[in-house]
Amino acid sequence: MKTQLDASPISRRQRRFPVLDAGALAVASIATLIVAPAWAWVGLAPLDQRGAPPGFELLILAIAALFTQLISIIEIFVHIRAFGGAVVRGNRENYPVASGLAARLGRAHTNAVANLVPFSAIIVAAQTLGVSNRGTVAGATLFLVARVVHMVSYSTGITVLRSAAFYAGVFAILLVAAQLPWSSIYPHFAPTRVP
Repeated sequence: MKTQLDASPISRRQRRFPVLDAGALAVASIATLIVAPAWAWVGLAPLDQRGAPPGFELLILAIAALFTQLISIIEIFVHIRAFGGAVVRGNRENYPVASGLAARLGRAHTNAVANLVPFSAIIVAAQTLGVSNRGTVAGATLFLVARVVHMVSYSTGITVLRSAAFYAGVFAILLVAAQLPWSSIYPHFAPTRVP
C-alpha cells in the first residue's frame, strides 16, 4: 500500500534530495559572488591609478559577509526541512540535536564567522592606510573563493577539499596582511640603520 508521500513524484524527489531548493539558491548565490568580482577585475569597472578597482577589497569583504549570512539562511531552511517549521520557530528549549547536513552547515557557518573577523580587520586596516595593490586584491579574491569552496565542500562532506580551502583562506588573510606597512603601524618593525 502506497502512502500519500510515496504517491507524489515531488515528495520522492525531495526525500532523495532534501536540500534541492536550498542547493539551487546556493548555486545562484555562488554564481553572483563569482561574477561580481570578475566583472570588476576584467576592467568593466573603472580602475584607479594603482590598477585595482576603487574599494575592491571592501566590495569583497561585503560579499564575504553576505555569503556568511547566506550560509545561515540555508542552514535555517535545512533545519526547517529536518525538524519542521514549528520546532525551528519555537523557543528552542528542547531543540533536537542536528546531524548530517544540518550539523555540517552549522559548523561551516561557525567557521565562516571565525574567519571573517580577522579578514575584516586586515581589510579595514589596509583600506584605512590606503594600501591597495595586486597583493591585497589577490588576497581578498582568494579569500572569497576559498570560503565559497569551504562551505560547499564542508556541507557535502569532502574533507580534503574542505581542509585545502580553509588553509587557502588563511593564506589569503596573511597575503593581505603582508602588504601592510608594518613600520608605520608599529615603529619597532622599521629596519634599524647601523652607522
